[in-house]
Amino acid sequence: MKTLFVMYDNEGAQNPIPMGTCYVAGYLKKNGYEDIHYWSQDIYHYPEEHLTEYISDNNFDVVGLGFTAGYFQYKKIVSICQAINKAKNKPFLVLGGHGPTPLPEFFIKVTGADAVVMGEGETPFLNLIKALENKTPLHNVKGIAFVKNGNDCIVNERETPIKNLDTIPHPYYEPLPMEYYLNAKVFQMKPTDRMINMITSRGCNYKCNFCQRLEKGIRFRSVGSIIDELKKYVRDYRITYVVFWDELFMFSEKRVAELTEGILRENLKINYWCTGRLNIVNREILKMLKKSGCSYIDYGIEQFDNNSLQKMNKKQTEEEIIRGIELTQKEGIRIGFNIIFGNLGDTMESLRKSMDLLKKYNDFGQLRVIRPVTPYPGSPLYDFAIVKGFLTGPEDFYNKHKNVESLTVNFTDIPEEEFYKLMFEANEEVIEDYYNHFKEEAIKNFYDVYFKGGLDFRGARHI
Repeated sequence: MKTLFVMYDNEGAQNPIPMGTCYVAGYLKKNGYEDIHYWSQDIYHYPEEHLTEYISDNNFDVVGLGFTAGYFQYKKIVSICQAINKAKNKPFLVLGGHGPTPLPEFFIKVTGADAVVMGEGETPFLNLIKALENKTPLHNVKGIAFVKNGNDCIVNERETPIKNLDTIPHPYYEPLPMEYYLNAKVFQMKPTDRMINMITSRGCNYKCNFCQRLEKGIRFRSVGSIIDELKKYVRDYRITYVVFWDELFMFSEKRVAELTEGILRENLKINYWCTGRLNIVNREILKMLKKSGCSYIDYGIEQFDNNSLQKMNKKQTEEEIIRGIELTQKEGIRIGFNIIFGNLGDTMESLRKSMDLLKKYNDFGQLRVIRPVTPYPGSPLYDFAIVKGFLTGPEDFYNKHKNVESLTVNFTDIPEEEFYKLMFEANEEVIEDYYNHFKEEAIKNFYDVYFKGGLDFRGARHI
C-alpha cells in the first residue's frame, strides 16, 4: 500500500514538527508498510493545486491528514481535502487527530473524506490499511468511522489505546528535511541551539473543562526508552535543546526524579522546555529540573481566582499559584504564563486579579496575551454549551469560532461589547509592559558597552 501523509501549512513564523503524523507513519513502517511518503506544505508553502498534481502523478492508495480543532485548521483542511478529491485516481482519504475525533460524521460530510481515525492513530490506522489491502469489511476495524455505500457514515467502536508506549517506534522523521525543524528558535533558546520536540507520556490525569483529549488518563514511557531517543537525536542531529511536548511532563516528584536522573546519568548536555502543574511543584522538583537542563516551564495558570479555578475544574488555588511561581523563579527557571478569560465564573474582578499576577511575576520570557476561552468540540465546556443552548452543534461552532482572539461563546455575565473592551485594555497593558521592558534593556546594553566596558553585548541584531 502506497501511503501519503500530508503536512499542512499553519502559516506561522515556524511550523512545528508534525510529531503525531510521524508517529503513525513510524508505526506503519514497523509493521511492514514501507512505501510511505510525505507532502510538506508546512515547509515549502506549496499551493493546494500542487497537492492535486502530486497525487495525480504518483498514484497513492491512501492519503492521511491529521489536524487540530482550530478555526484556521478547519478552513485549511476543507481546502486541502477539496484538492485531494480533485486528483486523478483519488486515493482513500483518511482524517485523524483532535479535530475530527469527536466529530467524525461532521468532518466526513464537510470534507468528503472516506474515513476518520478516532483517538490515537497508530493501531486504528494500521488496521485500516490492512483491511483496505485485504479488501475485508471496515466494520471490523475499531477506532474508525467510514463511509458506506457512498453516503452512510458508520462509526465503529473505539480502539483501546496502546498501554505500553515503549512498543511504539520513534517518529519516522528520516524522509523529512529536518534542518527546517531543528533550527526553530523558541522559549529562550540561544541562536546557536538545535531543537527537537519529544514526548515522554501521553494524556493527562486532570480534567479541566476547556481541554479536549484524544484518550482518557495518562500513560508513561519508560525512562530507558526516553533516554535512548534523546541519545539518538544528540548523535544524529546534534540537538542541544528539547521541547518536551507532553500534556503533563511534571506528573510527580518521583517521575521527575527518574527522568532527570536519566539525563544526568548519561551526561546529556541539553537544555529543555516542559509543562508543569503549580499544585505539584516543590523545591526538590525544581532543583532536579534545573540541574538537568530545564530552562522554561509552561504552567497552565489560566486564571488567578479561586472561584474561576474551581468552576473550570483546574484543581489548583491562588495560594499554590503564588508559591509555585516564586519557587520556580527562585531557581532561575523561566515561566510560561497562560491566561484565558471568559470561562464559567470569570468576572471583571477575576481578570484584574490575573493581570496583577502577570504584572508582578512576568519575567518576559515570552510575549503572552490573554485570550478568550474556546469550547472546542470534545471538551466538557463544549458539551456544556450544547446543553445550555449556546451552541447547536459543530456547524454552529465553526460558524462562530472565527479567530482565537474572538469570542465563540460568552460564558460570563459581562455584555459582549464590555467583554471586548476589557480584553483590549488588558492586552494593551501586557503588550506595552513587554516592549517597554525590552526597550529599557536594549538602552541599558548600549550604555554598558559605551560607558562601563561591557563586552558581552554584540549589538541589537544578536538579541
